[in-house]
Amino acid sequence: MADTRVQLEVEDWVRTAWMPSTFGQRFRRERLPLRSGGKFDFDAVSEDDKIIATISTSSSLTSGGKHGVGKMMKLRSDMLFLIMAQAERRLVVLTEMDMHERCLAEAAGGRVPPEIEFVLAQIPGALRGRLVVAKAKSSAEVAPRGNA
Repeated sequence: MADTRVQLEVEDWVRTAWMPSTFGQRFRRERLPLRSGGKFDFDAVSEDDKIIATISTSSSLTSGGKHGVGKMMKLRSDMLFLIMAQAERRLVVLTEMDMHERCLAEAAGGRVPPEIEFVLAQIPGALRGRLVVAKAKSSAEVAPRGNA
């Protein structure tokens, strides 16, 4: 089974180190009410409750080099919940340049709600290296195997 601890560590680092230095305040995980009456667990909510965010460590391509349709559908789901919650700013924080570029292209093509902002978090080299290794192991687990 894939070990997602590194992805969670990256998410924690983005929330506790990168976001405070970028936005000038602390962030926390929090379950917030939605306009529809339900609740959703957001990856980051600012100290003043004006900024809400989801954090993604996904790249835009699968390990086989194809467009990650499922990865984009996950981000679209996250965007829906961002729109359904009360906030002044709604962010999708990405750690991968290729996904950031793809999301910006989607927004430029009118396929993203205008309230959504995409930001690219720069994670430290050592943490990035561990993330790359973890993703490679995870991809190897789900890769098709030859018929034996």
